[in-house]
Amino acid sequence: MKSRTLLTTLGLASALLLTGCGGDAPASEGLGERDGVEAAAGLGGAEAQAQFEQMYAEAVESGQTTVNVYTPLTATWPGVFEAFQERFPEIRVEPLQVVGAELDTKVSQEQASGQRIADAVITGDAGAVALAGRDYFAEFRPFNAEDLTSDPQFSLEAGTLTAVSASPRGFVYDTRQDVGLVPASWQDLLDPALKGKITMTDPATDGGGMQWADLVLHDESLGEDYLTDLAAQDVVISSNTAECHNAVVQGRAYACIMGAMGNYLSLTGDGAPVEITYPVEGGNWATYWYAGVIDEAENAQAAELFTTWLNTPEANEVKAAAGHGPVANAEDMDLPFENPADVPLLPRPDLADVTDRQKSSQSVIAGIFG
Repeated sequence: MKSRTLLTTLGLASALLLTGCGGDAPASEGLGERDGVEAAAGLGGAEAQAQFEQMYAEAVESGQTTVNVYTPLTATWPGVFEAFQERFPEIRVEPLQVVGAELDTKVSQEQASGQRIADAVITGDAGAVALAGRDYFAEFRPFNAEDLTSDPQFSLEAGTLTAVSASPRGFVYDTRQDVGLVPASWQDLLDPALKGKITMTDPATDGGGMQWADLVLHDESLGEDYLTDLAAQDVVISSNTAECHNAVVQGRAYACIMGAMGNYLSLTGDGAPVEITYPVEGGNWATYWYAGVIDEAENAQAAELFTTWLNTPEANEVKAAAGHGPVANAEDMDLPFENPADVPLLPRPDLADVTDRQKSSQSVIAGIFG
């Protein structure tokens, strides 16, 4: 695994001088403009802007005008990719929609063959940790995310993963159905009126369902007894998060308890008859997303630039429009939803322990919902 370290900031003038070097490689002509967003403010200050200019110039001079990203977020993050390209117009993001086991297999095959296509991966905690455990990511610690990369809840000791967003979860419910209550807490889900009317993704497999069930299983106030009581509500298992939401939109279920803010915003934007509530009492949960730069990636510098930019103030604003909360550089930021950083959450393990703990929980959870 190779380690990359950013060069010392040269300052704005020196960074711009770099654009004249590089032989036949295309030269960067400076940062692009984004409507209504001043560069220094959007990137985190003048010093940060200078570092971004340097990173951008170096990537373009190396001929890295594309960054290939494997992620499940292609449907909800088009605005994020577009905003990056506005700020860095000579580098294009090429996202590929790939999820779960398929993502793991694809990255593993590319690493084994040496025929690497992916430059970066953005995925949830368990999937990211599993790939990092096989040394598929290079060490990279963005200069604007030091608090994250030094916190074991959000990073690995090897410095190969960077948290880039937190997607708050809630109960998405059908406003056309009157079942006598709107669930607003975990205990509300046990009401007899909701029996047979709840859907969720499979808690015995990888992904959001497993993440949630593991958090509940290890929570002192909920635990195995709560999961057993919930399973007795004849919960309908959906194949994935999108199907969980679709079951509510189509009236086949009253509430999807795996409600993802990005999906909710997309549905309401299309006029779907749904609303969302947050189970703040007793602790809510969120899906944390992590970026890793592929070890020996063809466009490693462009991938590092993209990963670093994802935690800038301007990126935080664009991610929020897609239902993803910030994890860094978001002081005084107004969000259209509850910020996971501001509400009680179910206790989480350190990032390094996520995969092993979920594996140890899987048999218990499968026994309850199987």
